[in-house]
Amino acid sequence: MRLRIEPPDGNSQIIDLNEKTSLDEITIGRSGAAAKIAVSDPSISRLHASLWIENGDIWLADENSTNGTYVNGERIYKPVKIRKTDEIRLGLGTRIFLEDDGVATHVESHTQISKKPESSSTKKPAVQKTKSQEDDFAPKILILAAVSALVIIFGALIAFFIAKHFEEENSEVAKPTKPIVRSGALIPVRVIDPLGGEDPEDLDDLIASWEVEEKEISAEDINEITVSESEELKVSVDFWLRQKQLAYAPRSSPTGITPPGLQVPPELFGDGVIKQKMKLAEMLRLGYKQPMDFADLAEKRLKKELIELPIATESYFLDVGGSATDEIFTAFDFDTGSVPITPGSRKYEILSQLANNFDGQKYDLNNPQHRKQMRIRLLRMFHPNAKPVLKEIADAYFKRFGRPLRVTSLTRSMDYQILLNKTNPNSFKVRGAGSLPPHTSGCAFDLARKHMTVEEQNFLMQKLAELEKRGIIDALIEYNQNACFHIFVYPDRPKTFNP
Repeated sequence: MRLRIEPPDGNSQIIDLNEKTSLDEITIGRSGAAAKIAVSDPSISRLHASLWIENGDIWLADENSTNGTYVNGERIYKPVKIRKTDEIRLGLGTRIFLEDDGVATHVESHTQISKKPESSSTKKPAVQKTKSQEDDFAPKILILAAVSALVIIFGALIAFFIAKHFEEENSEVAKPTKPIVRSGALIPVRVIDPLGGEDPEDLDDLIASWEVEEKEISAEDINEITVSESEELKVSVDFWLRQKQLAYAPRSSPTGITPPGLQVPPELFGDGVIKQKMKLAEMLRLGYKQPMDFADLAEKRLKKELIELPIATESYFLDVGGSATDEIFTAFDFDTGSVPITPGSRKYEILSQLANNFDGQKYDLNNPQHRKQMRIRLLRMFHPNAKPVLKEIADAYFKRFGRPLRVTSLTRSMDYQILLNKTNPNSFKVRGAGSLPPHTSGCAFDLARKHMTVEEQNFLMQKLAELEKRGIIDALIEYNQNACFHIFVYPDRPKTFNP
């Protein structure tokens, strides 16, 4: 089986599907920086659609494109299984065909325009014009040509405004002002783990990165914890601000995503987080339950499966939870989507139990600000066995440079990751039940690096490479606008896992 992509210019591309596995994904778009297959068609988006094989079936998904993906004339909004008989179109003119091996590589368009044969220059006209007829005919030709030109210009203007109208309609459909989570319209979605592959000089990539990055948390969003059974959680907002300012303090050497002299060890090249997915799958087999929503995170907090980290220590500070909302808590699964959690339900009881005693602090589930604070605190949680690894990395960096690390991601629920979803060619795909985004493990975290010098970044990478060689972590470097080091801590070390 093979895939044939036919853009309007006729430059077909053939992709052999026989060697593809479920880990391979074919992304199609007009930009080679955003998609694996670049197509010369201005009507398609930079990253337009994705195809993949799952259990022998071939699936197609639109990636929030402007002009849409169509199967048998119907625009698709969720992944669909495609067959050889399907008529598939990307945007306004690119067609896709599934074919058996060995078939013809080009199919003529069903719409053909035939030209009438031109008359021979030597052929005599049936009726000879007189001199007076020729004199009268010349001005008539000029008048007819002028009228025809006006008709053509008028028609072109009408066509332009009609096209503009439909373009704006398509744009509105493809880009709703507020994301809506519905059953059947959830996947594929993209979350920010791991990111990479963008061109920092490309405006579209910069915009995509701004969209995908979690909002930075501000001091106004943080409420100090004054009542807590854990003394380390009683950190002032002033101390958090000082640590943030110290981390961002100006350097005397160049900083950035790829500063001169950046030396990336092979351990950080990344492997599509395959090892992390394997480990998370193993954790699920051993009884770990992925948090689908904030009620699930609350349950893990109550059971002490995950512990809360302080907003700042000497060697790191947390910049997580900036996108947390104050809305009513919702329950999430891939069959029904998000639905409000109502009194009397099991998840409401879990949230109420935590709200009544959140490590000594009391919250009101009917208070929007309290709901937001609960969400922010739940996003600060981490696996107990992963906490010492974060501390070891941060302490080593602080000892060398006298600055704290900026931690930008910790644990997330599945619905929070979906909230953050944006199109990104190398981000982790959440396609439905069974997806394994690393941050739902409670063992993954990100360290911002764009504000660091090359010396700082190289030092950290050597430390991460050392830990990876020891089987403690799996780490990779990410090259997008919110560039960071993505780190997954094996909670049981390499005892039961040999990637």
